[in-house]
Amino acid sequence: MVHHNGKQFTSKIFKRFLEHNNIKDKPIPNSYPLLQGKVEAYNNVKNELISEEDISSIDEGSLRYDMFVKAYNDKSEHGGINGLTPSEMFLQTFNRSHNRNNTKQKSVTYVGI
Repeated sequence: MVHHNGKQFTSKIFKRFLEHNNIKDKPIPNSYPLLQGKVEAYNNVKNELISEEDISSIDEGSLRYDMFVKAYNDKSEHGGINGLTPSEMFLQTFNRSHNRNNTKQKSVTYVGI
């Protein structure tokens, strides 16, 4: 289980639950925001797609997932990146990096990609 180090994930009860159910514990390091973004991306898919949609088949689920990913990346504005969409942020970061000939880029989390 990948998680941040919130109280609910560091309690003795939770640790015993993981151990009892043979679940490995993997806290996200504080200095690694990319992994936190991946957890948040999963939560977005779970909360905004899976729990809201009646999906009757794998093919339908795959189609709806693809539509969700496109909308999330291209249309949803995020307060954490100054109201930009993930695609806009990625392009800005890529262009700045490419223009400066700098290989280090800020992380941008895309859902499902």
